[in-house]
Amino acid sequence: MKIVHLDEPTYLPEVWRLRFAELGDFEVFDDRPDPRTAAARLSCADAAVVEWTKLDADLLAKVSRLRYITLVTSSFDMIDLSAAQARGITVAHCPDYSCQAVAEHTFALLLAVSRRLVAADIAVRQGASHLYRPFLGRQLRGVTLGLLGTGRIATAVARIAGGFGMRVIGTNRTGTAVPGITPVPLKDLLRCSDVLSLHLPLTPATRHILSADRLAALRPTAVLVNTCRGSLVDQAALVGMLADGRLAGAALDDLTEDDVDRLRSLDNVVLSPGIAWYTDVARMANLAEIHHNLHSYLAGRPANVLVAPVG
Repeated sequence: MKIVHLDEPTYLPEVWRLRFAELGDFEVFDDRPDPRTAAARLSCADAAVVEWTKLDADLLAKVSRLRYITLVTSSFDMIDLSAAQARGITVAHCPDYSCQAVAEHTFALLLAVSRRLVAADIAVRQGASHLYRPFLGRQLRGVTLGLLGTGRIATAVARIAGGFGMRVIGTNRTGTAVPGITPVPLKDLLRCSDVLSLHLPLTPATRHILSADRLAALRPTAVLVNTCRGSLVDQAALVGMLADGRLAGAALDDLTEDDVDRLRSLDNVVLSPGIAWYTDVARMANLAEIHHNLHSYLAGRPANVLVAPVG
């Protein structure tokens, strides 16, 4: 069994390289290949671990031999699942490793924007002391937290919110009840949330799910937190609302290119560079989940499958 790690691993210590090598002939590439190179590497393998490379239909059409892919991530917008299925490739992902890490980062971002911690830090470094007026914050107790998406991470966010004494409401596609989250329709979620936190995968159906019209339905005092893909939000519309005072603040872990320079200049925004998942515990759990996916597939019991070949 030939297994390739297609592209640059964020974290792969030697002890884990050896564990993966026990599953088969394991080869690691430490770059981010162009599509032609990626297709060639995948065509020389039976199974692949993929972290960075976009696997669209054109690339997958050039791939032979490969029968299995596990994504390193919980997200799966980098692969054309229909094209993979049509090529007879099973695709899995890693949905569990970062739930607690992302939930905690959600609150790190929320507290940073609610208490203006970035500006406060700068002020102290410039010599300020006991400077109050620019830094009036909002307490979280009694505040309504709205969750757009109520899956694993959102459920962890709701548990943390309970410790702050927040009221938690949420919306999902199916209307499924989730412990600790009061279900409401989307229009009520937007209208009632003091804090709106996004917890959805990026798909064609969810791209710009927070459109200009839906952003406009938020309270002017509301704060948006997004630890998911930036393309869930109409970023240009968001920037306009933040700049005009029609939204109190935003805390974002991923950006698009839309009006991004203006966004970076706003002082009611806190940004982080896609690190919501990245903790000491989560990165080890990620390796364990990847290994579990590969081992389960080789044992004939595929786990965490997104698509499998028909028939």
